[in-house]
Amino acid sequence: MQRTVIRRAALVMSLGLAVAAPFSAFATSHKAAAPAAFKPYTVLSGNNQVATGGEPSIGFDTKRHAIMYGASGHETQMVFKDSARGTSVSQKDVSAPTAATTLDAITFTDKYTGRTFDSQLLGACSAMAYTDNAGGSWTPTSGCGQNTLLDHQSVGGGPFHSPVPAGANPVYPDAVYYCAQNGFNASCAVSLNGGLSFGPGTPISDTPGNSVGDPYGGACSGLHGHIRVGPDGTVYVPLKGCGGTPTANNLTNEEFWGGHPAVSVSTDNGLSWTVHTVPGGFNEDESDNAVDVDKGGRLYMAWEDGHNPTEIQLSKTSSAKTAYSDDNGKTWSKPVDLSSALGVHNVQFPEVIAGDKGRAAIAFIGTNAIGDDQHNGLVGPNKLPAAWHLYVAMTYDGGKHWTTIDTTPTDPVQRGCVDLQGTSNKTITDNNICSQRNLLDFNDITMDSRGRVYVAFTDGCVGPCVTDPTKTYKGTNDVVMRLAAGKGLIAKYDGTLGKVS
Repeated sequence: MQRTVIRRAALVMSLGLAVAAPFSAFATSHKAAAPAAFKPYTVLSGNNQVATGGEPSIGFDTKRHAIMYGASGHETQMVFKDSARGTSVSQKDVSAPTAATTLDAITFTDKYTGRTFDSQLLGACSAMAYTDNAGGSWTPTSGCGQNTLLDHQSVGGGPFHSPVPAGANPVYPDAVYYCAQNGFNASCAVSLNGGLSFGPGTPISDTPGNSVGDPYGGACSGLHGHIRVGPDGTVYVPLKGCGGTPTANNLTNEEFWGGHPAVSVSTDNGLSWTVHTVPGGFNEDESDNAVDVDKGGRLYMAWEDGHNPTEIQLSKTSSAKTAYSDDNGKTWSKPVDLSSALGVHNVQFPEVIAGDKGRAAIAFIGTNAIGDDQHNGLVGPNKLPAAWHLYVAMTYDGGKHWTTIDTTPTDPVQRGCVDLQGTSNKTITDNNICSQRNLLDFNDITMDSRGRVYVAFTDGCVGPCVTDPTKTYKGTNDVVMRLAAGKGLIAKYDGTLGKVS
């Protein structure tokens, strides 16, 4: 359920610091020049109007070199061109015929084939179409599989895991997955014919067979993040919390107090799934976590880490954390804190993308305000509405060291709180749940064929809100933050993407 102009160029700096600070498991604190710089671009929809809508999705069509940005009922094709005179971008509304303002919208581009999917949630199923020419034409599909309902759907795809299942369409080489949660569990269905139709859904958690050694099958939150498929066909679906204590404090979704960020993994093309948790991480039961796999097979996870004091009290602080696994999620490195050393005390919307072996980027929004960001009245140290910024953390050595960059130091992406709880919670604990639901549930991240990072986000601070710290804004503009210079996620293009000033 949907829990209902180019902005000024971003300086490369961290919150409260002149330069970004690197972070590692060894807690290094010395200052170093940031390896990358970012620049934001406003997304346009029909009639060159500023696009709006929370929960943006983004992908890159490697065959047509086009960014595909989707939110609400629009699909926008963006083509960037870099030259000695600067960067230009052409934009075109290429919305699918099935696009409409529905319960949830998802855009997914298969990086291996370039096929883009537009999924619009209808509840019991979704309206879905795909394009093989970056929105020039669309083909409608069945939209979902049996037993894959009701909410918070995700679409993903990539190579089949060996052995390729019988019946796979030889014309389209990749598997396509559709996952959704029914309030108590999530199920995923696989398509063997490029997304035209899907088989029956299989539960990915909360059954005895899903979690090794856990009689509760993982005791997992029903909500899940974006599907990722590794180069070898292993499928990963991140689950924001597993192993916690069930709580009835959300009327629409099975939630758990405590527990750990987790990932459900399939190595047989979606026939069976196994849940693995990150022992050193803690679930605050708010933002979805995120995963991706680099070309060396290393799995990275990013999540919002925090401790709720009780099952009815929410934490006053959280941090962006990450860990990696070299065995498909069975074991994990020690988590690394990407945000706290910058004075960031609350975070939301972690997203991760990986490139060459050892290279990955994590985006999240954060604020220096201490307090429960799910309730009205969140203010910063100056007693003004909390200012949220968009951060991007980069690693080039497999997650041993990270550099975190504030990409919006002079133009917040939100002031006030960030509501992820849903309006139904007002009948459970109190009537003061945050009234700012404009950003909805997530952002997204991708990279292009040269390793440039692109972050899709919704800008909830527009107009007077940008310069007046007392103003908030209830709407959103769709924006893409693009790596403008420095080191990206593909090593052979180092030194060709522009220099960081």
